[in-house]
Amino acid sequence: MNNVNITLGILSLIFLITILVLVMAWRRRGLHLAQVTRQQTEIDHFLDLFSRSLRSNDKLSDSMDQAAEHIAELIVAQAVCIYRVDNDRLLVAGVSGAYRLSQQTIMMDLDCPVEQYKSALANEDIAIGEGFIGRTAARRRSIFLPDARHDEHLSEFPMEMLPEQVMAVPVFRNEELSGVICATCNSNWGRFDNDKLAQLQFAATQVRLIQDLEDSYKVRSAQERLNQELGFARKLQGSLLPESVPDWEKFAVYAKTNSAKEVNGDFYDFVRVDDDRLLIVMGDACGKGVPACLLASMTRSFIRAAADHFTTLEALLREVNRNLYRDTDAERFVTLGCCLLDKKHGLMEYARAGHTELIYFIRNHIRRLFPDGTALGILPDEFATFDTICLQMSPGMSVLLYSDGLTEALNLQGDEFGVNRLADQFEDKCSSDLGPEEVLDGLMEAVSSFEPEQHDDRTAILIRRR
Repeated sequence: MNNVNITLGILSLIFLITILVLVMAWRRRGLHLAQVTRQQTEIDHFLDLFSRSLRSNDKLSDSMDQAAEHIAELIVAQAVCIYRVDNDRLLVAGVSGAYRLSQQTIMMDLDCPVEQYKSALANEDIAIGEGFIGRTAARRRSIFLPDARHDEHLSEFPMEMLPEQVMAVPVFRNEELSGVICATCNSNWGRFDNDKLAQLQFAATQVRLIQDLEDSYKVRSAQERLNQELGFARKLQGSLLPESVPDWEKFAVYAKTNSAKEVNGDFYDFVRVDDDRLLIVMGDACGKGVPACLLASMTRSFIRAAADHFTTLEALLREVNRNLYRDTDAERFVTLGCCLLDKKHGLMEYARAGHTELIYFIRNHIRRLFPDGTALGILPDEFATFDTICLQMSPGMSVLLYSDGLTEALNLQGDEFGVNRLADQFEDKCSSDLGPEEVLDGLMEAVSSFEPEQHDDRTAILIRRR
């Protein structure tokens, strides 16, 4: 009996240890996912804010000041200063708040207008290795001073004039030092910690992107500048596309994109509303290059923010429209197609905002849907309309969302591929009992054969009820 009790005790202990290990692994996974989600949100907000400083195709306005303001808001800092490296010297590129960690501003009153600080810091010129900022650059390591007024790193400044806390992180481009970001804080603003230091380090990667874009506008020749812009835009456009397609039980979802040489504003996204509903959006921001990509990024950010308090598709489109109408120029707009999948009830709700019509295959027939909807950002809320249509998705039913890069493809005679030809191709391939991926591949091949030299991005999403 004693041996049985000992055996049971050992088995119970092993069971408890196993459960504990699984719980710890699950918690670590949850923390990692939360960090990834937070970082993606920070990128979206950062690009949203930065896009507003882009006034034309050939000019950036106060981009580093905008970046400094965003970082200060992100980590709740009293002041942020962004330095750039110029011939082994550190010069001020952007400022937010009353930044006093400089010989130019250390004696200034905290109540002075920010513009006075910016004016004084315009004369800042620090050699790498000299002073706190210069030493941070030379060490190429981040530093956090939780008690800055009594820290020997800041011995060159009068103790009574120093901020209470300081963080500084280097900025790198291809392992080469390109700048330093310094943030300061007093207790009446809040407190810095290691988590905020990690956020500041992550923000440094976004500052590097702006440095790349500024260089492409200010330094390069016209052709080099265009190539740099397109390279940046391709990276940005790639970041707007999800890395994977979600598994949504009753629904199979597939997406495919063929990019053109010139970057435009095509994007799509999958947003989980709750345990039963998945929002699928496909959009096209007007224009090409960086402005179109930044507008697409702003729209994606607005959509995700609206999805956090989702009520109806119409309400979501109205909120995104209000934000774009308020924050973009008159000539900027976005078309959008939205599908809301309800896996619990097997339903799909569809709405569009000036986007291509929806095509679906059911019982060996093709149907097309084009509810009324105004492109986003053109009209104020009181004049915009967004109708929705709800469909019961029966097994085998297939739905196609697509960008106008497919229907507006031109052959050598100047004829468009068109919606009718796309619908015929879709019907033919669905009738042949092809899998969803094979259907998409076949559609893309048909358009490529029709338009040998691609001029626009081609994007398609197929939704099939299993």
